[in-house]
Amino acid sequence: MKAFSKCFAVVLTAASLITLGGCAKSTPDNRVATTANWNARTSTMVEKNYLDYWQSHKEVAEYGITFKDTSATGYTVSYDTDAAVYTTEFYIEGAYDWKSAAIPEEYRVPLADSEPVYVYTTSLAISGSYKITATGEEKKFDDVLQTVSKFRLAGDNLKPVYSRQIIKNTAPNSLGTQILDVAYVQTDSVFETFYNRECTEALVKQTDNLADVKEKETKKIKLNDKSGLSIFDNSQLRAAVRAFTMTGGASRKFNVVAPQNGAMQACTATITAPVELDRNDEAQKAIITALDNCSPDDYIFFDGTPSSGEESERTYRYNAVALSIEADLKGSDPTCWYSTVENNDVNGTRSVLLRMTTPVAFGLGSLTYSLKALNVESI
Repeated sequence: MKAFSKCFAVVLTAASLITLGGCAKSTPDNRVATTANWNARTSTMVEKNYLDYWQSHKEVAEYGITFKDTSATGYTVSYDTDAAVYTTEFYIEGAYDWKSAAIPEEYRVPLADSEPVYVYTTSLAISGSYKITATGEEKKFDDVLQTVSKFRLAGDNLKPVYSRQIIKNTAPNSLGTQILDVAYVQTDSVFETFYNRECTEALVKQTDNLADVKEKETKKIKLNDKSGLSIFDNSQLRAAVRAFTMTGGASRKFNVVAPQNGAMQACTATITAPVELDRNDEAQKAIITALDNCSPDDYIFFDGTPSSGEESERTYRYNAVALSIEADLKGSDPTCWYSTVENNDVNGTRSVLLRMTTPVAFGLGSLTYSLKALNVESI
């Protein structure tokens, strides 16, 4: 089986909370507090009152992509960001059945009732090329990431129950090489991950499409590390962070399961104080336009008092969140912007993911995904 690249793959970073069952009583409770910030009026409305709503509606976000090139001298990487597409969807599946034959037999719970789970999907399609500086040799690629993650309610600390990740990725593999075949490494795999109900173990099924005969591997990951930290699948991470309380200057520590590496790693989210989006900044105008165009029936972004009978120009603020994995070769940290929850009693901003910047390995640049459109659609 070809090992997954240790580099933090470009498409994977785009994907990018529980009490551990079976722990001894002495296990500390270090869970991150999670609130359903995607719902309005989160301080007054019970999460379960929104279950019917998210079963009949879904939030759809579309992002534009830009690439900042800081390539090494030996070779360069480029991306066709004008043609790239990145979208996310968020909704509820009304009845996740723990008795289903689709779940591995050892994880089925015969006496458990079905329950509602959140569903978060991401889809990225991006093309580009690697080019050797000295010779002009070039390798073109078309990368794809499609993920589906399912997880329990915020009241259940967003325990993951299932994820599926389709990853076709071309990642940097060397610093400054002048040999084209050494400059990159390709992955073309499907990872399907099941979690037991207590979230103390995960079973990963991998299909490697680059093998001569499609190679399959099944691996178990033990999650009961006695840390008492919350646990997320890496494909649900952007949605999970959205549920955090964004206290400026604070940090949150939790565990992230990476099915591609067959491991669980500790991660820290460092949150800044709210910052105002700048209407004079060209890079932020698309985000502001997307928020200006949101339906007032779904999102309320406001700056107080209308003037002369007309609505005043809105001010939007965000909290930046840097995500840092504890690893020997972790590279630079990806950073996300979430719309600031100004008032918990209203919460019209719903802590939406506005932007994320993901570094390309070996200092070859960074990709930035900026909100382009945000809507709630009927299902």
